[in-house]
Parts: sequence; structure tokens; C-alpha cells
Amino acid sequence: MVVLTSIPMARPRMSIPGSVLDWASYVIGPITLVRDTSWDRESSKVWELTCPDSTRYFLKISPSKALYARETHAYRFAVPSLGPDRAPRLQAADPDQLALLLTAAPGQPVAAGLTMRDLLKVHRQVGWLLRVLHDAPHASSSASWDSRAEVRARTESVGKHVAAAGDLLTRTEEETVLRLARNLPHLEACPAAFIHGDAQERNVLWDGRSDCAALLDFERARPALAVDDFVHLAVGPWQQQPWLRRVFFTGYGRELTEPERQVLPMLAAADAVSGLAWGTRAGDNEVVHRARVTLKLLCKGAAL
Repeated sequence: MVVLTSIPMARPRMSIPGSVLDWASYVIGPITLVRDTSWDRESSKVWELTCPDSTRYFLKISPSKALYARETHAYRFAVPSLGPDRAPRLQAADPDQLALLLTAAPGQPVAAGLTMRDLLKVHRQVGWLLRVLHDAPHASSSASWDSRAEVRARTESVGKHVAAAGDLLTRTEEETVLRLARNLPHLEACPAAFIHGDAQERNVLWDGRSDCAALLDFERARPALAVDDFVHLAVGPWQQQPWLRRVFFTGYGRELTEPERQVLPMLAAADAVSGLAWGTRAGDNEVVHRARVTLKLLCKGAAL
């Protein structure tokens, strides 16, 4: 095993545990540069590794066993359906250290700023990629989906999230969430799918040379409802630029079903209340801000 004792850190912030770095170097060989690319929260642990030939990899330590299991399953059984360069590939995984070693997909983060022409291409391709993922043949079976159990679980979850948020919610926000919760029975009629679980622009790369988008971060991928993957986009970029929504569903190959239209605001509300409580506890200002923006939209009756 190669033991590295002196690797320059491009932006020192969080060191890779020595045993994990040893494992990575054993798999891919010598590493000449390590760059911390984690999100600005304690649970995020991701580093870019560069080899002597300039080949790049990403090393990730999952926050929990459950998320590690979800992500490795997605990379093994669903991500290959997306095709070459449409997502990172799993190079190796270590369950004892919850570590994943991933190839680097081509492109730059969409958040870096794109022309409207390219942004339209991104959303159309993200729609297509999510449809392929949702239909991934070896990832999950819709036959095992218990729609009634899901309605019960989500109904209980909304109540728990509202209670956990407590005084963080205004009276109007709480009343709005509870009113929208009446649409939960429509979940039974929504199509099941193998979802990405965190579909938003920050988890998309755009390669302008090949005009190709790629998806990142599959730790929340799981069997659920297809509409779950539309929540963050519906309360985010589609609010300011509704034409992005249109091209997305052109790429996806269909519009929302009527039951999906009914439950989308409720799913957005549940996500916002959960994010508000969790983000406040964790000190994640980005999550709290997104939750506040979503609740404001829902209280105003914004169309999703």
C-alpha cells in the first residue's frame, strides 16, 4: 500500500483521514494534489484528487451508512443507464469507511453561470436524464411500491416536521402547510420511479464543448415518486424562468399528471418545513434560506 505523507492541499479546510487516503492511493496510484470540494456544512466530506497524468477523481465519505448504501446502489444499478459522461462512475467503495471513489464527469457546475441558450439545453437534458433514471430497469421495482403505506408515512412525517419546526413557522406558514397536506391522498395515484432525490442545478454539470449535462450526488437516490424529483426545480429556477420548466418536461417526455399537480405544492411544503428545522439546528444557512423562500411562495399561492 502506498502511504502519502506530503500532498499539497489547494484549499486547506478539511483533511482526509489517513486510512481513507491510503485506500484511495492503493486504488488509483500516486496522488499529486488534493482539493477540498465539500459543501459548507459539517456532514459534507468530498475531495478532488489529481494524479500525475492530470486524471481527476472525487473521494467522498458518506454522512451515514444509509446514504452510503443508497449512493453505491445507485452508481451500480441505475447510473450506468444514463450513458457515458452523463454522471461520475463508481471506481471503488469501502463500506467500512463509508468511502466512495468516483471518476470526474466532464463539465463545470451550472451555478457558475451560463448563457440562457445553454441553460435551456441544460434543463431539457436534465429532464431527459431524470426520465432515464426514473425508468432504470435494474434499480428498483414499482411492483414493490406500497402507495397506501407511503401516504400514511408522509402524513405522519408532515406532522412531525411541523412540530419540530415549532416557532420557526409563522401561523400563516403552518396553516398553509396543513392545508396543503389535505392533498396527500393523491400520492396513491402518482407514478413510482427510481429518483435522484436532490435534483437541482447545483448537482448538474454542463460541458459546453460537447453540449452535454451530467448529474452529480446520488446519496438520496431511492425508489419513491417521480414527482419528488421536481420539487427543488419547481420552487427554484422555474419560478423566475418558467420557460426552463417547459423545456425540462419536453426532455422528460411528458407533463405532470393531475395527481402530481395536486401533490407537488405539498411535497415542496414538507421539504421546506423539514429543511427549516434541520438547517436551523445544523447552522446551514443555505438550506434555511431555501426553505424560507419556498414557504413564502406557497403562502402567496404561487403556481408550481
